[in-house]
Amino acid sequence: MKNLFKNIGSIGGFLLCASVLTGCAETPSAPVLEAAQTPLMLGESSADRVVSLQTRTMLAGLACGPSWNDPQAFARYARFTVRNAEILRRSQRELAERMGSLAEFDRMHTRISNGESMRMLEMGNSNYCEEMREPFYSAVALDPEGLTRQSLVAQASLR
Repeated sequence: MKNLFKNIGSIGGFLLCASVLTGCAETPSAPVLEAAQTPLMLGESSADRVVSLQTRTMLAGLACGPSWNDPQAFARYARFTVRNAEILRRSQRELAERMGSLAEFDRMHTRISNGESMRMLEMGNSNYCEEMREPFYSAVALDPEGLTRQSLVAQASLR
């Protein structure tokens, strides 16, 4: 807990950096996007799941690298966002259009980011990182084709 509060300032900086990165920039047995659900998601569309996955993966990359003995965890997330920038931007635009504006999307995205941060605090860093290890490494390994396939599989499995 002490380390979490020590790193809050850097986490805030990383969150800002990750938002900027997204703007520019083997299949697991169960769809990785199944792990992307949060209680604060608006819907079950592919775009909802992609944005949620990105948010959870970002937080895990920021918070869990030391627990996983992986100093490159956030760099892995950053490469994921660059590699999948087109899909991430398209998903964000789709949600913004559905919500009526980019400002509304930003508010929703802040809510799910804060919700995921609270989930981590409630679970405790080590429990959160243990739970997020496999989904994180599965997600950051996805290329655009894999991310698209996973988002469609996750959406179809809900029907």
